[in-house]
Amino acid sequence: MVTFTIPLKEKQKGKKQVFSFSVHSHSVMLAGSRNMDLPPALCRSLVNKLYLQGFGFFVGCAGGVDRAIRKALIYYPYYKRAFVACAFRERTKPEHTFGLFASVVVPEKIPYKAALARRTVWMARRCELLVLFPVDPLTGKWGRGSTLAFNTATLNLKPVFVVSEYRPPESPVYNVFAGSLFDIVTGFWVVPHPYLPGGLVEDE
Repeated sequence: MVTFTIPLKEKQKGKKQVFSFSVHSHSVMLAGSRNMDLPPALCRSLVNKLYLQGFGFFVGCAGGVDRAIRKALIYYPYYKRAFVACAFRERTKPEHTFGLFASVVVPEKIPYKAALARRTVWMARRCELLVLFPVDPLTGKWGRGSTLAFNTATLNLKPVFVVSEYRPPESPVYNVFAGSLFDIVTGFWVVPHPYLPGGLVEDE
């Protein structure tokens, strides 16, 4: 298990409040806008910290954030724990994966957009933690794929770290806390509630 501790507002007596939660370190999904390019040094630092915590990596086959993360994962020893989830057979080729292990995770011969969406859902349901760079730099808004990843993760009780200066929308499904991830990126932790009246959140 990996425990994350988020500092909250200070109490009147001068003691800091914190919120902590734990996840299994099986897998982390890294995703974001297809139009965003991340600095290589940032990607390497983030991948390294997550690797040292014991995580394996799910990353998609698209460009933008997906490609930047794939480039960081090709180095030893990270590539040993990397899985590229692909929507199409042609994207499993080395020119897309940079030699990382890759597999098609959706049925063949389904429409293009449906294949991309199902690949995103496949990863978001199986990860233990989602790290998301959702803002499309061309529009200043969340992309559809990032929105789908976020909604799928939170409804399946998976914490999300959103790298953005804008606070995610409030919801009865989760708590939102401003914070950082390993002091490498800043944004917001989104931590789902396990239960709502009537049953599990994911049953709603």
